[in-house]
Amino acid sequence: METLVPAASRPHGRTLTVTEVTHLVRELLEGEPVLQGIWVRGETSNVRPSTSGHLFFILKDEDSSLSCVFFNYARQRKKPLEDGIEVYACGDVGVYEQRGQYQLVVRDLLLKGEGELAARFEQLKRRLAEEGLFDEAHKLALPDMPRTVGVVTSPQAAAFTDVVNVLSRRAPYLRLVLFPTAVQGEKAAPQLISALQRADESGICDVLLLVRGGGSLEDLWCFNDEALARQIYATGTPVVTGVGHEVDYTIADFVADYRAPTPSAAAEIVAPDVVSLRAQLVAGAGELFRAARRRLRTLEQGLTALRVERLVSEARRRIKEQEADIASDSCALQKAVQHWLERRVLRLETAQLRLSPRRALGAVHNRMRALDERAESLVRRIMDALAGYQQRVGMARATLTGVDPEATLRRGFALLWTDDRQQLITRVAQASAGSRVAAELADGFVLGTVDRVERKEEEE
Repeated sequence: METLVPAASRPHGRTLTVTEVTHLVRELLEGEPVLQGIWVRGETSNVRPSTSGHLFFILKDEDSSLSCVFFNYARQRKKPLEDGIEVYACGDVGVYEQRGQYQLVVRDLLLKGEGELAARFEQLKRRLAEEGLFDEAHKLALPDMPRTVGVVTSPQAAAFTDVVNVLSRRAPYLRLVLFPTAVQGEKAAPQLISALQRADESGICDVLLLVRGGGSLEDLWCFNDEALARQIYATGTPVVTGVGHEVDYTIADFVADYRAPTPSAAAEIVAPDVVSLRAQLVAGAGELFRAARRRLRTLEQGLTALRVERLVSEARRRIKEQEADIASDSCALQKAVQHWLERRVLRLETAQLRLSPRRALGAVHNRMRALDERAESLVRRIMDALAGYQQRVGMARATLTGVDPEATLRRGFALLWTDDRQQLITRVAQASAGSRVAAELADGFVLGTVDRVERKEEEE
């Protein structure tokens, strides 16, 4: 089959599809930092708001045009956009792949006058950032449980009412101090600075709220004042800003120790919910009580074991002392008897030499017989005494063996423990069906699971 592509024009490498080419272009454009977060000035045309809340329009000048899309525009802007208006659009350059067309995905949109303020805003923002005023290392930590909250705002502002309502609901125990100031206009910035100074120097506030409700860029411009930013940076009390709505950012927000999207959110940040705190306290008290019970139970078991061990040790010590005393007395008695017999024999031998052999022999025999009888009687008494001592020692040993846990185990009995072997089970109430137990025998442990628990019937 013949091909319509000349041989000289055939590709030598891999052939790309339209989708692959579009992907490559998109990656090149979206991966270029210069084309991200840029401001574009132009005149609007073909403005088309969609039912989903998105806004499609074209920016053009004398020579070129640029397709633009602003997602969720209806949620962020109050005034509808019209054709023929000169605006400043901030966004990222991307690609709409279905049409293979590059476009500007807009994040913010300012009218011509607002654009000049935005340029001043970006210039001041970059300069202060380079000086380190926005660094996280310089930001103060917010107190966990503040007692006094200072509010820097206008007493007529809706923001002040919102803060009072939130603090009254969440933390009625807090003390609220208002430092009144203007929050809009040319004189607002110096008044804001003065109010912050007074609040910081008073030393009565644990945290400061710098708040104002929503408005246009011009309405919020006093919060972009450089002197105000430096005052916030120098303030020794933590500062929380809540200026405008969630989409509004000011220089004060970047310098503050914490930025809240709204005045109400700022109040919620510094005021722990009293209901939540009460629940945490109850939970903590319950856990502390359970820990104390576990500790007392462990100490009680240890004390019981210690008492048994001490009783056994004391009994053994006394038995050894008695055995030592018996052995010593027996040895001394044997020596005394032996010594007495030797003296008697010596006296008899002396008397035998003095008396006639026959009479002396008869007397000696009589005396020897009497001595033998007395010796036998004495030996019997000694043996009886020794037997009595040995019987007492045996009874003491039997008593000791009866209270020795190891001896009890060797006789075939077992001790039943909980699975962690920390608590001895002595009653059926301590076990439940399905729980793990450990039975201690003389030479080890047998582990198992409780199938059921049966109580003994009480005798009437």
